[in-house]
Amino acid sequence: MHARFMTVDITPEVPLPLAGYAGRGQEFTRVDAPLEANLAAFEGQDGAAVVLASVDTLFLDDRLADMIARASGVPRRNLLLVASHTHNAPSLAPSVPRLGRFDDSYGAAVAGRIAGAIRRLTDGPGVPVSARFGKRQIPINVNRRRPAWTVDYGAVLRGRRPRCGRTVAMASWRRGIVDPDLRCIVFASGAGQVMAVLWSYCCHPAFYPSGLHVSPDFPGAVREALRDAFGRSCAVLYFPGFAGSAIPDIPFHMPRSARELLSRALPFNPGLRSFTPAAYAAWTRELVRAAVACAEEAGERALASGVVRRSAASAEVFLPKAPAAGPGIRLEAARIDFGDGLAVVAVNGEMIGEWAPLLGRLLPDTGLATGYLAGPCLYVPTDDAVAAGGYEADRFRGAFGLEGEFAGGLDDIVRRTFSELDGRAGRERRPAQEADRSREVDSHDHQQRHRA
Repeated sequence: MHARFMTVDITPEVPLPLAGYAGRGQEFTRVDAPLEANLAAFEGQDGAAVVLASVDTLFLDDRLADMIARASGVPRRNLLLVASHTHNAPSLAPSVPRLGRFDDSYGAAVAGRIAGAIRRLTDGPGVPVSARFGKRQIPINVNRRRPAWTVDYGAVLRGRRPRCGRTVAMASWRRGIVDPDLRCIVFASGAGQVMAVLWSYCCHPAFYPSGLHVSPDFPGAVREALRDAFGRSCAVLYFPGFAGSAIPDIPFHMPRSARELLSRALPFNPGLRSFTPAAYAAWTRELVRAAVACAEEAGERALASGVVRRSAASAEVFLPKAPAAGPGIRLEAARIDFGDGLAVVAVNGEMIGEWAPLLGRLLPDTGLATGYLAGPCLYVPTDDAVAAGGYEADRFRGAFGLEGEFAGGLDDIVRRTFSELDGRAGRERRPAQEADRSREVDSHDHQQRHRA
């Protein structure tokens, strides 16, 4: 197999708002670490280039992906662009402005830099590579969907009567489903030099202790450590996995303010802890050690002569409130097979960790599966999660600008979509023109079809 790899700096040069929280509209005050786009280009068995990219941002939506496809000359269906989901970077998703104001100049600059890198990667043959795969358990993440009795104290502040009831709170829940496995794919040259590491760990990069500083969060710390181990030219692609309901397991610390003390003291008020700088550094060091060890201990896998790329589009998973608003949101999923069972599977949206046991063998055992593929931005809960409620099932909609409801039978819809990606599935696939839709990147109809 032949491949080429590249890293592009996408650090903003002027202060901009950071994406990630609906209530944070201030511009950043400092850059703690550079933001990057890391790219890998592979030759497909049909001779066409397939590009996989990890971009330091909260989300990538259709508009940015289309800009990159148009400027690079590579069809959108051959681009797998995945957001790292850091909450300390400017927005690259104009479709969700409540989570961070999109700056046209920054968006155009990033799209141009990534497209330029793709043109260079696909201009000529790659170099022969070998591959290794590793998996290492590191249980320092936790589920955040905690069933609990809660009181809406915010209603009191708004002059309303507080509501009390059984619901799903956003708080650590050790009995919840979470994937503790860190996984990596290591690509090396014929001489054995590591050229790229693709790695995944199911965890939200949302707890960096400096809220107004630019940072790739823990993916950046792991990236630096892998380059210390394998060389500064090593491309490092991070994929968040099914991290919609997974967060760092943050240790207890004494309250640092009267507000924090009150929040903890109030009954029926479960919530998320925050990192102290020292606790964040210690947690990140543990993750860094595991990631480097996983890459160093990875075992050899046989590669095919070229990659096989499959894609699938689901039925509508989110239906708009008003029929006149047009079609609902579909999931778009893609899979790259490298050979010997080694694969990367990606789907747009924030897939919660509860999907992993439901999808089972449809996910690659020797490979990576992730959400946050470029496309419409939304959480993707299971049927049980929708019935239980909570942020990932319903309360996220206001921040994402969505009005409507999830379709019934989500479990079956998502299973069918992933089964279409599975080369072992013996069922008839959808017509190529539907599952592998090529897009006219400046089509008004395309924008309407996926608008939130």
